Amino acid sequence: MRQKLIQHLLVLILLVPLLFINIKNSHDWGDDFAQYIHQSQNIINGISQNNTGFIFNENYFIGPVAYPSGFPLLLAPVIKLFGIDITSLNIYLSLFLVLSCFMTFLFLRKYTSYLTALITTLIIAYNPMMIDFKTEILSDLPFTFFSLLTLYLITKQENVWRTILIGALLAFTVHIRSIGYLLVFVYLITRLLSISKTDGYKSLILGLTTFLILFMGIKFLFPYNSNYPSLFEADNFWLNANNHISYNFDKLYMFFRFYEIKNFFYIGVIASSSLIAFSFIGLIKFIKTEKLSPITLYVIGYILIVISFKYGDAGLRFLFPILVFIFLFAIIGVKTTLNSLEIKAKWLPVFCGVLILYSYSEEIEKITANTKTICEGPYKPESIKMFEYINENIKPNDVVEFDKPRALALYTHVQSVALNPYQENLNIKEEVKKFKISYILTSDVLTDNEIKSFLRTDTSFCKMICSINEFQLYKIN
Repeated sequence: MRQKLIQHLLVLILLVPLLFINIKNSHDWGDDFAQYIHQSQNIINGISQNNTGFIFNENYFIGPVAYPSGFPLLLAPVIKLFGIDITSLNIYLSLFLVLSCFMTFLFLRKYTSYLTALITTLIIAYNPMMIDFKTEILSDLPFTFFSLLTLYLITKQENVWRTILIGALLAFTVHIRSIGYLLVFVYLITRLLSISKTDGYKSLILGLTTFLILFMGIKFLFPYNSNYPSLFEADNFWLNANNHISYNFDKLYMFFRFYEIKNFFYIGVIASSSLIAFSFIGLIKFIKTEKLSPITLYVIGYILIVISFKYGDAGLRFLFPILVFIFLFAIIGVKTTLNSLEIKAKWLPVFCGVLILYSYSEEIEKITANTKTICEGPYKPESIKMFEYINENIKPNDVVEFDKPRALALYTHVQSVALNPYQENLNIKEEVKKFKISYILTSDVLTDNEIKSFLRTDTSFCKMICSINEFQLYKIN
């Protein structure tokens, strides 16, 4: 027991530097983060989560009118204490990366040696993509932690308190991201399959009762109306699924390749290729030995949902909750292959780990060197000046069109909508009338050329009233 405690402490100690690496004081134009922060502010102030000033454009889906309340609830204590302080929120999200990686270690340790589990955890934790991503104020890392923790408890032997905790975690995880309902399904199937062996009906009822009480409690206390598309809402399901399979394979392949390795490019190529190839072999082996285990049900169900979802092509972040299992399958695949070849190579995890971690060094140095650089986004001086101008010169609740409407609504008192520059036969005058737009804010970095050229040439329609570096603010005549 003491040795196990020491081993776990060592893992945590090695993960602690993540709390200090790449902690920024600015954010990019991601826009999703602004919606989460705004909803969190509304929770603190007792305002509806749908009252953010963001006007939804059905012809241009950049996000729902409101996100589930779980992540805004997680942000609320930090925002209550520090306000919209990006540095504090960065540290907070980094903590969820540390916790997610610790859960990664616990899962890997169940199936591999301590050394293999430790090195694999560090390979995931210190991948430059992960270090870069943790600066994004998004729900992916918290969902990854809570989903892995819930799944880990489901795989453990039952007792009363663990059952209550599972029910509570299921309820909260569902409110972070809707795909959390998959965990409810996994829990139900797992417990129903075990009921034939043990008298587990009481435990199942207790778990589901806890889930329903907390789920309905959060839903009642922190209501929101969302308009996420349903699971099979894509126009062409078969084409959508195939596109998303290709997209997510490409993103997974880039896990060891998206960062620049000048002199050791082969490391990323071999690592990425091996991860995908051996994970297939390992998955087949895992299903053969574990059959309908909670992990099997979760991974297969999760992949099916992601490829079926209309917007399942949102980057590797959608695969974070199952990344540990992809690596686990790859490890099993390597072991299976080596055993079939009658090769014993206990040195392999250390060799591969050192090689891959070394390949991170150049990119991590770049990230560290640019930590204090202000991102292209709402915290640039010209952005702040434009927001100040809008707050001083435009009436509250006037509608301003902007490419990042949720960010504009967060940092100013106006309402904002984004027009779809990619729709066929875009008629700006009709869109202005439809959404009652009074102003249009353009950016040399963000705004489509078609919109900019129209505003600059049709002087009878609008006139520029303010220009600050890359920004131009037009008033509709």
